[in-house]
Amino acid sequence: MDENLIAGRYRLEHRLGSGGMGDVWLAHDSQLDRPVAIKFLALDRLRRHQGDRENLTQQIVGKFLREARAMARISSRYVVTVHDQGEENDRYHLVMERVDGGPLSKYMGEGTALTLEQTVRWAAQVCEGLADAHEVEVVHRDIKPDNIMITERGDVKLVDFGLARLLDTTETHSAGLTWMYASPERCKGQPGDHRSDLYSLGCVLYEMLTGRPPFGDRESAPYVIADMHVHAIPSAPQDVRPGIPEELNDLALHLLTKEPNSRPHDASTVARLIQQVKYVPAPTSGALTLTGAPHVNPDYVERIRELERHIRMLQMTHGYMAPVVVDARMQLAELTGESGDRRGAVALYEDLGGDCREDFGPFDTRALDAFEAMARWIATSG
Repeated sequence: MDENLIAGRYRLEHRLGSGGMGDVWLAHDSQLDRPVAIKFLALDRLRRHQGDRENLTQQIVGKFLREARAMARISSRYVVTVHDQGEENDRYHLVMERVDGGPLSKYMGEGTALTLEQTVRWAAQVCEGLADAHEVEVVHRDIKPDNIMITERGDVKLVDFGLARLLDTTETHSAGLTWMYASPERCKGQPGDHRSDLYSLGCVLYEMLTGRPPFGDRESAPYVIADMHVHAIPSAPQDVRPGIPEELNDLALHLLTKEPNSRPHDASTVARLIQQVKYVPAPTSGALTLTGAPHVNPDYVERIRELERHIRMLQMTHGYMAPVVVDARMQLAELTGESGDRRGAVALYEDLGGDCREDFGPFDTRALDAFEAMARWIATSG
């Protein structure tokens, strides 16, 4: 028997990753001639505590299959598509769309914030994916940067719906939670609902804007972070990192309200609020131009996205720091500033200058040019 052939049609190629729920493999669907991802349920890994193992197995498998059916109900361009599920030789599996790209966590963290255009694009797409899921009564329960995949085209795909609920069945003390992004009600052991997803989204949005989550870090004890989610008031994003639009500052704090009923009504509403930072400034009149507030000019969005895609292609073809890549990154930083995101231009030039200094030396003209451009955008920011 060919152990690499699943259900007579999916040929396993190599493992993509491993987590609390199971292992994910890249496979080829020979029937439809397309790549897919297959997640295998790790029963032994999930059955950790003492008790009736047979009954626990039935609970885990039943929940796994119910979550697979729930995911299959979601029709959204921003949620990974479920193609099939099944069991073979006591190996339960879920066949999903293959997502080329990497997690949102790869783009931010450790003090690194996203540009405004990226923040608006990806946060709004997460909202649209959640809205589509919530519409069919599916709650994610573990929204975090690692479960927000960014495709090679630069769009969001939400993954791992239902994982937190499955882990809650098999672990004690809510071990399925990702504490830095968990809602107060989830920290208190309650199941939560769509408003819990919105709170977690608020944590992610906060990190997109500031480069850090609202509470704790990866070194903090879980009980400390949980207590902060339940009782502490987060600093305003604008106080952590100046230059954040008022609309996004206020929205992040609104999403992080302790009481679920006080948060925004639904994900679609949040998406509309996020989009408010997109506007074409009118220099002659209007409240939007009083102080040159940070914004995203829609006229630049497609050019920015196309240049991002072009940079990824150049890096794959020529290498991460090839001259053509450096030139394209300079163009992207300048275009970002021209779009209304001066802070984003500063960050992109700073990253580029640091990379050039590391690769080519501290006095290389490319590093000096990047830092000079960074200083120019800092000066224009007032």
